[in-house]
Amino acid sequence: MKQFLALGLMLMSAAVCSAQSNAVAGEWHGIWTNPAGTVYSAEMTLEAGPGCKTCAVLSSGSIRGRIVWTLRKVGPKAPPEQALQVDMSTTELVKGEMKGAGLLVLDGYQIDDPHGVKALDKYRLAVSDNGTVLGGITLNGGSWTGQFIAMRAQP
Repeated sequence: MKQFLALGLMLMSAAVCSAQSNAVAGEWHGIWTNPAGTVYSAEMTLEAGPGCKTCAVLSSGSIRGRIVWTLRKVGPKAPPEQALQVDMSTTELVKGEMKGAGLLVLDGYQIDDPHGVKALDKYRLAVSDNGTVLGGITLNGGSWTGQFIAMRAQP
């Protein structure tokens, strides 16, 4: 009887994790800032569940996606060459999963950035109860002082 109960709890946990992952799937628009005054706009696409072909191989709660970053502003202490990159874009591929109720953990694993606009990052994001906003902190070179907030794209 204990084995059946344990198996049932494991299956229910996987279903909840999968449902939470599916809740973040879709298009997001956001902004990233750091204390140095750097600002990026973001267009993020996340995939999870049956629609994500690589996610099913990893686990039921896996999430994959891409973020197209566009540099919008550099801080006052930025090197002059960085100011020349304003309005340039780069694409970061991310993967991760939901950790508990409402915590999305993503890690950048590949970047297409011939101009050196942005480095890979790590993200710890809270998802709103209604699933329309996510936001939180990013590694930002090791200090965890980057801030990212995004809203679900409006149709």
